[in-house]
Amino acid sequence: MTVMNYCGITTVVVVTGFVFYRYFTGDTAGALINAFIVVMMTTVLLMGQSSRFRKAALILFGFIISLSCLLSALLVSPNGLLWAYLVLWINFLVLPRSFAIGCNLILTVTLTASVGLFDSVLHQISWLTVAVLISGFGLVFTNQLREQRRMLSELATLDPLTGAGNRRLMQHDLEKAVAERRRSRRPATLMVLDLDHFKRINDTHGHEAGDKVLSEFVAVLHNALRTEDGLYRLGGEEFVVLLRDMDAETAKSNLDDLHRRLSGKVDGPDSPLYFSAGAAVLKNGENWSKWLARADHALYSAKRAGRNRLIIA
Repeated sequence: MTVMNYCGITTVVVVTGFVFYRYFTGDTAGALINAFIVVMMTTVLLMGQSSRFRKAALILFGFIISLSCLLSALLVSPNGLLWAYLVLWINFLVLPRSFAIGCNLILTVTLTASVGLFDSVLHQISWLTVAVLISGFGLVFTNQLREQRRMLSELATLDPLTGAGNRRLMQHDLEKAVAERRRSRRPATLMVLDLDHFKRINDTHGHEAGDKVLSEFVAVLHNALRTEDGLYRLGGEEFVVLLRDMDAETAKSNLDDLHRRLSGKVDGPDSPLYFSAGAAVLKNGENWSKWLARADHALYSAKRAGRNRLIIA
């Protein structure tokens, strides 16, 4: 959105100046085309201010700057060829990759085929070469940018040791589950679990052994959960599991079996790794923190009852 707003506003200001210049120099057709570009650009910028239309506005913006470049070059002045370089780059910044490639291909082929825009064949080949290079660099640059954004997103939402979600992602997903419950009565169940006697591993075998056990435990949990479920590290050896679409009846019939299948499945340095768990089904009108607190309280009840068991709040 920042790229669209900056480039869009700059375009509106510059092209508006050309509207007045062309009108007062007698180029009425050119002034009308430039005015049309200003109106289209202003409209898409206003659309982009609404979160509802933001994605559509970005796509429209790419199409509009491409169309504006063609209109300027073909109907107003060959100087539009210079604007094409900028448009070829911006398309990769604002459009989905396939759309950007398509727009740039149409733009490049159309302008290259318009031989009247060029002074010579050498000029035509030179412009085409630079256009292809800019598009290629734009594709490589935006691919690297998307990969960096993905990595930053993972760093911001994932626990670096285990790969489970962190507290930030957990809160986001729990708030989303609460909103879905309020909006469409979609059920969800939360399970908080804690590895029994985990401190002994760190004290006896060191933190490296403890870290290895945590990573193996998370891998086992991931394999046992569905794709739509969430797994988060709350801290230390305590984890949270979000089970979407699980109501009270399903939780009572399935969670004990899940605990039996997973507890003791991971081998520690001295013995199998068992865990205690507490679960809570989301209630109507309940916020995420109270929901989590109920599951956490059930966990401590399981600990007090002898560990290696699951209690549903």
